[in-house]
Amino acid sequence: MLARHRWDNAVYLAGYVVECTFKVLVEQCIDNKDCQKFGHNLTELEGQSIERLRIIYPILDSQLSISRTNGTVLTDYHPQRRYFRSGLWNEKQATEAVERAAEIYNEIIPRLILDGRISISNSHSYEVHL
Repeated sequence: MLARHRWDNAVYLAGYVVECTFKVLVEQCIDNKDCQKFGHNLTELEGQSIERLRIIYPILDSQLSISRTNGTVLTDYHPQRRYFRSGLWNEKQATEAVERAAEIYNEIIPRLILDGRISISNSHSYEVHL
């Protein structure tokens, strides 16, 4: 999206990278149905749910990113931004959002794979190993 100057789409997709990454991490400790209640709310996923997990599962404290989306447009209007008019986000905002999403993903997902907590199947979906 960045290479094609599709700033709005880049921000939109970066938001889903962060959302899905946090949900995979949250699912390591709580039931999938409980995870679903957070919907698309990145602030809730990153805020209250992570704080609860830190208390219940202290081992996760070192794995959870604190306010990693702050300072980027990733905290703004997710997922409603898919309906926004084009031209809302600029190149700088889109680049920062994509870079931050990549950082969050790369901090969390490879570690879960290496630890054997999740695996990637041939269909490019993941399986959770509890």
